Amino acid sequence: MSKKVSKRYAIISDLHSNVEALTNVFADIKSQGVEDIICLGDVVGYGPQPREVMAMTMKTVRVSLMGNHDEAVLKGAKNFNAWAREAIDWTREEVQVQDGFEKERWAYLKRMPLSFQTNGLYFVHGSPRQPTIEYILREDIYNGAYDKFDEIFESFDKVLFVGHSHTPCIINEELDYVTPAEIEHNFVYTRDKNKLIVNVGSVGQPRDNDTRSCYVIVDDETITFRRVEYNVDVVVEKIKAVDRLSDNLGLRLKKGV
Repeated sequence: MSKKVSKRYAIISDLHSNVEALTNVFADIKSQGVEDIICLGDVVGYGPQPREVMAMTMKTVRVSLMGNHDEAVLKGAKNFNAWAREAIDWTREEVQVQDGFEKERWAYLKRMPLSFQTNGLYFVHGSPRQPTIEYILREDIYNGAYDKFDEIFESFDKVLFVGHSHTPCIINEELDYVTPAEIEHNFVYTRDKNKLIVNVGSVGQPRDNDTRSCYVIVDDETITFRRVEYNVDVVVEKIKAVDRLSDNLGLRLKKGV
């Protein structure tokens, strides 16, 4: 999928049925004067309000890509752990609740593209090689996965934006790995001749020991990581109220892991 959108937009990922987090992130995006939003997938899964989050993204997000949890709702949760698999099975039932919007929700999931390109940038949930399931991790660098990185860097022109691991970072062709804090949350990518892989972090389930939602704003020159607070305790209680969602899914939100 390829088309032109504005030259400044917000990139969000891994919303995971977290209304409180997404509401505050949308408000922050609006406060920054950004209109176009690209979602890198995993709108659903783990969290307690899949229908509400789907409605919010369907209304507000310009492009919404397929993540592994979105795909699992459609096709089944293969290779998921027990907590995630049960959450997917429950989410599928929620998506199909007959409230007049069930067909629209199902169609929304089915039409999610696997990738998106605009203005020379590439967007995908996992990686260009396996769009919904392959992780690009810091450990890949330590483990010497050079062929993997060669293939990935060959597949895009300048900047690749991903989610999936819930851990924000930037990796260049020399396999230098930096966190948002190390670059003061701001990076002028036009000054770097290297191609870049940018993980935009997670809105609904951050895993970098920071409980705040994370997303990225990109323009012609700069990549900016934004952190947004939300009421984690409210979401934890909502998860507890759903018998089929493990309480551990709420506890990890309180730790940012």
